[in-house]
Amino acid sequence: MNLNSHIAFALAVGLALFHNIPLAVLVGIGAALPDLDREYIFTRRKIFAKYQLHRALFHNVFVGLAVMYFNFYLGLGMFLHFGLDLLTSPTDRGIELFFPLGRFIRTFKLHYDGKVSKSKGVMWYLEDPATLVNRTADPGLREVERMPWIRIYGPFKNSRLADWTVFYGSFIFIQLYEINNLVSWWEDFLYTAFVRYFLIDVGIVIFYALGELWRRRLQFSQVDAKTKGAILGGMILGLALILIQGATLYSPMPLNGKLMELALLSLILGLVMATLHVRLRFKEIVM
Repeated sequence: MNLNSHIAFALAVGLALFHNIPLAVLVGIGAALPDLDREYIFTRRKIFAKYQLHRALFHNVFVGLAVMYFNFYLGLGMFLHFGLDLLTSPTDRGIELFFPLGRFIRTFKLHYDGKVSKSKGVMWYLEDPATLVNRTADPGLREVERMPWIRIYGPFKNSRLADWTVFYGSFIFIQLYEINNLVSWWEDFLYTAFVRYFLIDVGIVIFYALGELWRRRLQFSQVDAKTKGAILGGMILGLALILIQGATLYSPMPLNGKLMELALLSLILGLVMATLHVRLRFKEIVM
């Protein structure tokens, strides 16, 4: 999904849940954070493609939970972003929800050539649709080598009907939701978004504007080192502004220690029992 759809959707959900403009804006800001992993001017495109960092590095439950602990509303925005990206196509690379754990599984039961294999280790059942990805995806998202199936895909394409439906539908919902005090709502919203969280917003705009300029146009041109350095410096400045004001938003969630211990223990024991069950029944372990 496009960034504007992510932010609009998160704002609408934040308003509906909390009835509070500052909290809703935080949810919207959180929805803008995961795509920080798509601007690959910081590395070579081949390296970016080799390790498939976009929709993985900041698009996983572990980063989402860490941000949610740091600030619940930012984390909620990230999870709303994940939810929309789960619906996107292989061309857009879906989402690697459990990165980096999936990277430890290197084999798969169904091979690219149609052969079926067995392994003593843990396997995925299906592989990535590499041919489709490499014919249709952004150059930085194409696989330089065959990788096991480690992403979750949906039927929707970025920038098409579903994407813009989310954006316009969210915008209309906000207007209807605040219809009785729409003018004062816009005043409060603009103050909150562009005064209260000014540094974060400016940082996001700078980072993504320069990053998209590089990703969509300049990387395919013969640009000199000075130009590339200026873009890189501007993106670093934008990221610094996000972090400077973002650090002031630290508001950790209270955690129930006993509950967390029980949940972790249950998960580990469940994994052990499931491994034994699958191994005894199928003689192999396939996810």
